[in-house]
Amino acid sequence: MRKLFLHVGAHRTATSSIQSFLHLNTDALIERGILYPYGVKRHLRQANAVFSGETTAEELAENLVKRCESKAVPIESVILSDEDICMRDDLSVFKGLSSQFDVKVVFSLRRQDMWLESWYLQNIKWQWNQSLSHVTLPEFMAKRAEFFWVDYHSYVGHLEQVFGRDNVILGVFERDQMPGGPVAAFCQMVGIDDMEGLTDAPHINSSHSALISEVMRCLPLGDAPPSFRATLEHALAAIDENLDKTPQEQSTLLLPYDERAALLAIYEPGNVQIAQRYFGRDRLFLDPLPPPDAPIGQLDLPASGREMMERIMAPMIWELIRNYKEQPPVRPTGPGKKLNRGPA
Repeated sequence: MRKLFLHVGAHRTATSSIQSFLHLNTDALIERGILYPYGVKRHLRQANAVFSGETTAEELAENLVKRCESKAVPIESVILSDEDICMRDDLSVFKGLSSQFDVKVVFSLRRQDMWLESWYLQNIKWQWNQSLSHVTLPEFMAKRAEFFWVDYHSYVGHLEQVFGRDNVILGVFERDQMPGGPVAAFCQMVGIDDMEGLTDAPHINSSHSALISEVMRCLPLGDAPPSFRATLEHALAAIDENLDKTPQEQSTLLLPYDERAALLAIYEPGNVQIAQRYFGRDRLFLDPLPPPDAPIGQLDLPASGREMMERIMAPMIWELIRNYKEQPPVRPTGPGKKLNRGPA
Protein backbone atom coordinates (compact mmCIF):
# COMPACT_ATOMS: atom_id res chain seq x y z
CA MET A 1 0.00 0.00 0.00
CA ARG A 2 1.32 3.45 -0.91
CA LYS A 3 1.87 5.94 1.91
CA LEU A 4 -0.08 9.19 2.02
CA PHE A 5 1.39 11.94 4.18
CA LEU A 6 -1.38 14.35 5.21
CA HIS A 7 0.35 17.55 6.37
CA VAL A 8 -2.21 19.45 8.47
CA GLY A 9 -0.12 22.34 9.83
CA ALA A 10 0.14 24.09 12.06
CA HIS A 11 0.32 27.59 10.64
CA ARG A 12 3.47 29.58 11.39
CA THR A 13 5.73 26.53 11.13
CA ALA A 14 7.17 27.34 7.68
CA THR A 15 4.20 25.74 5.91
CA SER A 16 4.37 28.22 3.01
CA SER A 17 8.07 27.50 2.46
CA ILE A 18 7.48 23.75 2.68
CA GLN A 19 4.66 23.93 0.15
CA SER A 20 6.72 26.11 -2.19
CA PHE A 21 9.57 23.59 -1.97
CA LEU A 22 7.28 20.67 -2.80
CA HIS A 23 5.64 22.61 -5.63
CA LEU A 24 8.95 23.73 -7.13
CA ASN A 25 10.26 20.16 -7.05
CA THR A 26 7.14 18.37 -8.29
CA ASP A 27 8.85 16.74 -11.28
CA ALA A 28 12.03 15.86 -9.39
CA LEU A 29 10.00 14.28 -6.60
CA ILE A 30 8.01 12.21 -9.09
CA GLU A 31 11.31 10.79 -10.34
CA ARG A 32 11.94 9.72 -6.73
CA GLY A 33 8.54 8.07 -6.46
CA ILE A 34 6.86 10.90 -4.51
CA LEU A 35 3.76 12.68 -5.82
CA TYR A 36 2.81 16.21 -4.76
CA PRO A 37 -0.38 16.32 -6.79
CA TYR A 38 -2.75 18.73 -8.51
CA GLY A 39 -0.13 21.26 -9.62
CA VAL A 40 -0.85 23.66 -6.75
CA LYS A 41 1.21 24.96 -3.85
CA ARG A 42 -1.25 23.85 -1.20
CA HIS A 43 -4.27 21.55 -1.23
CA LEU A 44 -6.82 23.96 0.19
CA ARG A 45 -9.47 23.20 -2.44
CA GLN A 46 -9.11 19.44 -2.11
CA ALA A 47 -9.36 19.57 1.69
CA ASN A 48 -12.35 21.91 1.64
CA ALA A 49 -14.13 19.66 -0.86
CA VAL A 50 -13.92 16.79 1.64
CA PHE A 51 -15.03 18.93 4.57
CA SER A 52 -18.00 20.33 2.62
CA GLY A 53 -19.15 16.95 1.35
CA GLU A 54 -18.53 17.90 -2.27
CA THR A 55 -16.41 14.76 -2.42
CA THR A 56 -15.50 12.00 0.02
CA ALA A 57 -12.13 10.93 1.29
CA GLU A 58 -12.64 7.61 -0.50
CA GLU A 59 -13.23 9.42 -3.80
CA LEU A 60 -10.20 11.62 -3.22
CA ALA A 61 -8.12 8.52 -2.53
CA GLU A 62 -9.32 6.89 -5.75
CA ASN A 63 -8.41 10.00 -7.73
CA LEU A 64 -4.96 10.05 -6.17
CA VAL A 65 -4.43 6.40 -7.07
CA LYS A 66 -5.25 7.18 -10.69
CA ARG A 67 -2.75 10.02 -10.66
CA CYS A 68 -0.12 7.74 -9.17
CA GLU A 69 -0.72 5.06 -11.78
CA SER A 70 -0.56 7.58 -14.64
CA LYS A 71 3.10 8.34 -13.95
CA ALA A 72 5.91 6.75 -15.90
CA VAL A 73 7.72 5.77 -12.68
CA PRO A 74 6.29 3.86 -9.72
CA ILE A 75 4.87 6.20 -7.08
CA GLU A 76 5.46 5.01 -3.54
CA SER A 77 4.07 7.95 -1.57
CA VAL A 78 1.81 10.99 -1.90
CA ILE A 79 1.95 14.26 0.04
CA LEU A 80 -1.07 16.47 0.64
CA SER A 81 -0.52 19.74 2.50
CA ASP A 82 -2.89 22.38 3.81
CA GLU A 83 -2.37 24.06 7.17
CA ASP A 84 -6.02 25.13 7.44
CA ILE A 85 -6.92 21.48 8.06
CA CYS A 86 -5.76 21.78 11.67
CA MET A 87 -8.38 24.49 12.27
CA ARG A 88 -11.15 21.91 11.91
CA ASP A 89 -12.15 20.22 15.14
CA ASP A 90 -13.00 16.84 13.56
CA LEU A 91 -10.70 15.22 11.02
CA SER A 92 -12.58 11.92 10.91
CA VAL A 93 -13.83 12.84 7.42
CA PHE A 94 -10.35 11.91 6.19
CA LYS A 95 -10.44 8.36 7.55
CA GLY A 96 -11.58 7.15 4.14
CA LEU A 97 -8.14 7.91 2.70
CA SER A 98 -7.04 4.67 4.35
CA SER A 99 -9.14 2.74 1.83
CA GLN A 100 -6.29 3.15 -0.65
CA PHE A 101 -3.32 4.42 1.38
CA ASP A 102 -1.28 3.89 4.49
CA VAL A 103 -2.09 7.33 5.94
CA LYS A 104 0.39 9.25 8.06
CA VAL A 105 -0.65 12.62 9.49
CA VAL A 106 2.13 15.19 9.91
CA PHE A 107 1.84 18.05 12.40
CA SER A 108 4.45 20.57 13.56
CA LEU A 109 4.44 22.07 17.05
CA ARG A 110 5.57 25.61 17.83
CA ARG A 111 5.80 26.78 21.43
CA GLN A 112 2.44 28.30 22.26
CA ASP A 113 3.64 31.76 23.29
CA MET A 114 5.66 32.19 20.09
CA TRP A 115 2.86 30.76 17.99
CA LEU A 116 0.23 33.09 19.44
CA GLU A 117 2.41 36.16 18.85
CA SER A 118 3.06 35.11 15.27
CA TRP A 119 -0.59 34.20 14.64
CA TYR A 120 -1.69 37.60 15.91
CA LEU A 121 0.64 39.40 13.50
CA GLN A 122 -0.38 37.18 10.59
CA ASN A 123 -4.07 37.81 11.15
CA ILE A 124 -3.32 41.52 10.94
CA LYS A 125 -1.14 41.07 7.86
CA TRP A 126 -3.59 39.03 5.77
CA GLN A 127 -6.95 39.97 7.34
CA TRP A 128 -8.81 36.87 6.17
CA ASN A 129 -10.69 36.64 9.49
CA GLN A 130 -12.31 39.97 10.27
CA SER A 131 -12.97 38.99 13.89
CA LEU A 132 -9.19 38.82 14.44
CA SER A 133 -7.79 41.32 11.94
CA HIS A 134 -8.35 44.56 13.86
CA VAL A 135 -8.39 43.57 17.53
CA THR A 136 -5.79 44.63 20.08
CA LEU A 137 -3.41 42.07 21.52
CA PRO A 138 -5.36 41.73 24.82
CA GLU A 139 -8.58 41.23 22.82
CA PHE A 140 -6.83 38.61 20.71
CA MET A 141 -5.47 36.75 23.74
CA ALA A 142 -8.98 36.70 25.22
CA LYS A 143 -9.94 34.58 22.19
CA ARG A 144 -7.15 32.07 22.84
CA ALA A 145 -9.57 29.18 23.35
CA GLU A 146 -10.56 29.47 19.68
CA PHE A 147 -7.12 28.20 18.70
CA PHE A 148 -7.72 24.73 20.11
CA TRP A 149 -5.11 23.07 17.89
CA VAL A 150 -2.24 24.53 19.96
CA ASP A 151 -3.49 22.65 23.01
CA TYR A 152 -1.19 19.93 21.75
CA HIS A 153 -2.13 17.26 24.23
CA SER A 154 -5.79 17.49 23.28
CA TYR A 155 -5.27 17.99 19.56
CA VAL A 156 -2.68 15.24 19.12
CA GLY A 157 -5.02 12.99 21.07
CA HIS A 158 -7.66 13.65 18.41
CA LEU A 159 -5.17 12.84 15.64
CA GLU A 160 -4.32 9.58 17.40
CA GLN A 161 -8.00 8.71 17.74
CA VAL A 162 -8.66 9.27 14.03
CA PHE A 163 -5.47 7.97 12.44
CA GLY A 164 -3.89 5.77 15.13
CA ARG A 165 -0.96 6.53 17.42
CA ASP A 166 1.58 4.90 15.10
CA ASN A 167 0.42 7.05 12.19
CA VAL A 168 1.00 10.46 13.80
CA ILE A 169 4.30 12.16 12.95
CA LEU A 170 5.22 15.22 15.02
CA GLY A 171 7.96 17.79 14.55
CA VAL A 172 9.07 20.55 16.91
CA PHE A 173 9.51 23.98 15.36
CA GLU A 174 12.66 25.15 17.09
CA ARG A 175 15.94 25.95 15.37
CA ASP A 176 18.07 23.44 17.28
CA GLN A 177 15.47 20.72 16.74
CA MET A 178 15.39 21.29 12.96
CA PRO A 179 18.92 20.55 11.66
CA GLY A 180 19.11 22.03 8.20
CA GLY A 181 16.01 24.17 8.74
CA PRO A 182 12.25 23.54 8.75
CA VAL A 183 12.01 22.40 5.12
CA ALA A 184 14.72 19.78 5.61
CA ALA A 185 13.10 18.70 8.89
CA PHE A 186 9.76 18.23 7.14
CA CYS A 187 11.42 16.26 4.36
CA GLN A 188 12.88 13.86 6.91
CA MET A 189 9.42 13.36 8.41
CA VAL A 190 7.99 12.31 5.02
CA GLY A 191 10.91 10.17 3.90
CA ILE A 192 12.80 12.60 1.64
CA ASP A 193 16.28 11.91 2.97
CA ASP A 194 18.39 13.06 0.03
CA MET A 195 18.05 16.78 -0.77
CA GLU A 196 20.70 16.77 -3.50
CA GLY A 197 19.39 18.09 -6.80
CA LEU A 198 16.26 19.62 -5.28
CA THR A 199 15.56 23.35 -5.57
CA ASP A 200 15.62 25.32 -2.33
CA ALA A 201 12.48 27.26 -1.44
CA PRO A 202 12.71 30.91 -0.34
CA HIS A 203 11.69 32.00 3.13
CA ILE A 204 8.07 33.10 2.74
CA ASN A 205 5.48 35.02 4.74
CA SER A 206 7.49 36.56 7.56
CA SER A 207 5.69 38.70 10.11
CA HIS A 208 6.01 42.46 9.98
CA SER A 209 7.45 44.54 12.80
CA ALA A 210 5.27 45.73 15.65
CA LEU A 211 5.09 49.25 14.18
CA ILE A 212 4.03 48.25 10.66
CA SER A 213 1.67 45.63 12.07
CA GLU A 214 -0.12 48.30 14.06
CA VAL A 215 -0.41 50.44 10.92
CA MET A 216 -1.92 47.50 9.05
CA ARG A 217 -4.31 46.73 11.90
CA CYS A 218 -5.89 50.13 11.32
CA LEU A 219 -6.31 49.58 7.57
CA PRO A 220 -9.35 47.86 5.95
CA LEU A 221 -7.23 45.48 3.88
CA GLY A 222 -9.91 42.81 3.94
CA ASP A 223 -12.13 45.04 1.79
CA ALA A 224 -9.47 45.75 -0.83
CA PRO A 225 -9.37 43.97 -4.22
CA PRO A 226 -6.65 41.27 -4.14
CA SER A 227 -4.28 43.00 -6.58
CA PHE A 228 -4.44 46.36 -4.77
CA ARG A 229 -4.13 44.69 -1.40
CA ALA A 230 -1.04 42.79 -2.54
CA THR A 231 0.49 45.99 -3.91
CA LEU A 232 -0.18 47.83 -0.64
CA GLU A 233 1.26 44.98 1.41
CA HIS A 234 4.33 45.03 -0.85
CA ALA A 235 4.74 48.76 -0.18
CA LEU A 236 4.43 48.33 3.58
CA ALA A 237 6.94 45.48 3.52
CA ALA A 238 9.41 47.76 1.72
CA ILE A 239 8.88 50.45 4.36
CA ASP A 240 9.36 47.90 7.12
CA GLU A 241 12.66 46.79 5.66
CA ASN A 242 14.08 50.29 5.26
CA LEU A 243 12.55 52.27 8.14
CA ASP A 244 14.78 53.18 11.07
CA LYS A 245 12.93 51.73 14.06
CA THR A 246 13.54 51.49 17.78
CA PRO A 247 14.02 47.97 19.21
CA GLN A 248 10.47 48.18 20.60
CA GLU A 249 9.05 49.15 17.19
CA GLN A 250 11.04 46.39 15.48
CA SER A 251 10.40 43.52 17.89
CA THR A 252 7.88 40.77 17.15
CA LEU A 253 7.98 39.68 20.80
CA LEU A 254 4.68 40.95 22.17
CA LEU A 255 4.19 39.31 25.56
CA PRO A 256 5.95 40.57 28.70
CA TYR A 257 8.06 37.96 30.50
CA ASP A 258 5.65 37.31 33.38
CA GLU A 259 2.64 37.01 31.08
CA ARG A 260 4.59 34.66 28.79
CA ALA A 261 5.61 32.42 31.68
CA ALA A 262 2.05 32.29 33.03
CA LEU A 263 0.71 31.38 29.60
CA LEU A 264 3.17 28.53 29.14
CA ALA A 265 2.37 27.20 32.60
CA ILE A 266 -1.18 26.56 31.36
CA TYR A 267 0.06 24.40 28.49
CA GLU A 268 2.98 22.77 30.29
CA PRO A 269 1.25 19.62 31.66
CA GLY A 270 0.00 18.68 28.20
CA ASN A 271 3.33 19.52 26.59
CA VAL A 272 5.10 17.23 29.05
CA GLN A 273 2.84 14.33 28.09
CA ILE A 274 3.48 14.86 24.38
CA ALA A 275 7.23 15.11 25.01
CA GLN A 276 7.23 11.84 26.93
CA ARG A 277 5.01 10.00 24.46
CA TYR A 278 6.73 11.06 21.25
CA PHE A 279 10.26 12.16 22.14
CA GLY A 280 11.14 10.20 25.27
CA ARG A 281 11.85 13.27 27.39
CA ASP A 282 10.09 15.62 29.80
CA ARG A 283 10.51 18.88 27.88
CA LEU A 284 8.80 19.36 24.56
CA PHE A 285 10.35 22.75 23.78
CA LEU A 286 14.02 23.22 24.60
CA ASP A 287 14.57 26.90 23.81
CA PRO A 288 14.69 29.21 26.85
CA LEU A 289 12.19 32.02 27.25
CA PRO A 290 13.30 35.42 25.98
CA PRO A 291 15.04 37.23 28.88
CA PRO A 292 12.97 39.59 31.03
CA ASP A 293 14.77 42.60 29.52
CA ALA A 294 14.16 41.60 25.88
CA PRO A 295 12.52 44.43 23.87
CA ILE A 296 8.74 43.99 23.73
CA GLY A 297 6.99 45.06 20.55
CA GLN A 298 5.44 48.52 20.81
CA LEU A 299 2.03 48.18 19.16
CA ASP A 300 1.45 51.93 18.84
CA LEU A 301 1.28 54.40 15.99
CA PRO A 302 3.70 57.35 15.88
CA ALA A 303 2.77 59.93 18.50
CA SER A 304 2.06 62.88 16.20
CA GLY A 305 0.36 63.32 12.87
CA ARG A 306 3.50 64.85 11.37
CA GLU A 307 5.62 61.90 12.49
CA MET A 308 3.04 59.51 11.08
CA MET A 309 3.07 61.38 7.77
CA GLU A 310 6.86 61.58 7.53
CA ARG A 311 7.68 58.04 8.67
CA ILE A 312 4.78 56.01 7.27
CA MET A 313 2.31 57.74 4.96
CA ALA A 314 4.69 59.61 2.64
CA PRO A 315 7.00 56.57 2.17
CA MET A 316 3.96 54.36 1.58
CA ILE A 317 2.58 56.68 -1.11
CA TRP A 318 6.03 56.84 -2.69
CA GLU A 319 6.24 53.04 -2.77
CA LEU A 320 2.79 52.85 -4.35
CA ILE A 321 3.79 55.36 -7.02
CA ARG A 322 7.05 53.53 -7.70
CA ASN A 323 5.27 50.21 -7.94
CA TYR A 324 2.68 51.67 -10.29
CA LYS A 325 5.29 53.23 -12.58
CA GLU A 326 8.03 50.61 -12.57
CA GLN A 327 6.80 47.21 -11.47
CA PRO A 328 4.37 44.65 -12.91
CA PRO A 329 1.31 43.96 -10.73
CA VAL A 330 2.16 42.13 -7.50
CA ARG A 331 0.40 38.78 -7.33
CA PRO A 332 -1.27 37.87 -4.03
CA THR A 333 0.55 35.23 -1.98
CA GLY A 334 -1.52 35.06 1.19
CA PRO A 335 -3.50 32.14 2.63
CA GLY A 336 -5.77 30.49 0.07
CA LYS A 337 -3.84 32.00 -2.88
CA LYS A 338 -2.05 29.59 -5.17
CA LEU A 339 -0.27 29.51 -8.51
CA ASN A 340 -1.20 26.69 -10.89
CA ARG A 341 1.38 24.87 -12.93
CA GLY A 342 -0.87 22.20 -14.47
CA PRO A 343 -1.99 18.79 -13.23
CA ALA A 344 0.63 16.60 -11.60
